[in-house]
Amino acid sequence: MQIADIMRTNVIKVRAEAPVGHVLIWYGGMAHIFRNTYVVDHCDRLLGVVTIHMLLSVIVPPPIIEEAKAGRLDGREELLDALRHNMAAISDTSVGSLMDADYPFAHPEDLFVMASELIVTKGITALPVIDPNGVLVGEISRRMILHFLVQNL
Repeated sequence: MQIADIMRTNVIKVRAEAPVGHVLIWYGGMAHIFRNTYVVDHCDRLLGVVTIHMLLSVIVPPPIIEEAKAGRLDGREELLDALRHNMAAISDTSVGSLMDADYPFAHPEDLFVMASELIVTKGITALPVIDPNGVLVGEISRRMILHFLVQNL
């Protein structure tokens, strides 16, 4: 069974220069949560990946976490104000500056067990799927693989 038989083709693609603030607004308006944002060039060639983990680490940075743990951000509004201030400071940051350009990937003709192995060994939730020219054609996630296995075993 090939990855092409299981993968989805509906993914979030942005250009490297897209501001983080715009991507987060996009996420806020979605009914389905995507775990990865794929950074592509004008030909849809994959340049890198921004995961939800990466976005969270930028939105809720360690200094704010430390301030909250130390009790210096007292109450909900004070914490939200600190997060809003941080959000204003990072909203124009380019997605390209956050992306992982060495993120693992798969090809549509690869066996799905190869994707499963990468997902497990790298500890990631999903893999971008690219064609021989590097064009992003979809993604395969651990959930898709598990669903396939449950349905077919």
